[in-house]
Amino acid sequence: MPLSCLVRLLTQILGFTWFLGIASCASVSHQSMPEEGSTELGLLKKKCTICHGLPHPKRHTASEWDNLLIMMTERMNEKNISYTSVEMTQIKSYLQRNAR
Repeated sequence: MPLSCLVRLLTQILGFTWFLGIASCASVSHQSMPEEGSTELGLLKKKCTICHGLPHPKRHTASEWDNLLIMMTERMNEKNISYTSVEMTQIKSYLQRNAR
């Protein structure tokens, strides 16, 4: 395996681990979420809490969410968690609208 691929993989693993550590502290019970009752938030709760706690959108910037969603879709594919491109577009839109 070329060194550049190894470095990329290690960076993704470390980033993913950091994200899960932060996100696992989040919980719906002690935080209010933007756009409560919206379809997008419902979808975020349904899909994103399969593996970790619900992250608050203000936890990251829109740009950070873009990168995290790329990693999350890869992870969802690895775990055979189904989602459609429309669902991911809705989740991304919600996170970016309400990002820090």
